[in-house]
Amino acid sequence: MDNKTLIDTVASRLEKSREEVSELTEALGVVMADILKAGDIVAIPSIGTFETKLKAERIALHPSSGKKLLVPPKINITFKPSTLLKQKIR
Repeated sequence: MDNKTLIDTVASRLEKSREEVSELTEALGVVMADILKAGDIVAIPSIGTFETKLKAERIALHPSSGKKLLVPPKINITFKPSTLLKQKIR
């Protein structure tokens, strides 16, 4: 589902305008990004939790040359679906 379809579907269910729902989804994205950037967890009831995990720096081998490379640390965002969401999908 693309963003336009999602916004249209939510707008029709809530009986709101596309503009209102579009602003809401954009604001949700900005707020979630700020919270995750701060290192906190975002929990959305009946959907799941988003959190950041730091992947440590490591040494990797370049596939073609075989040289060792230092891969810098990286922040990954993980999502764990709620049990309610899992039940609804099944």
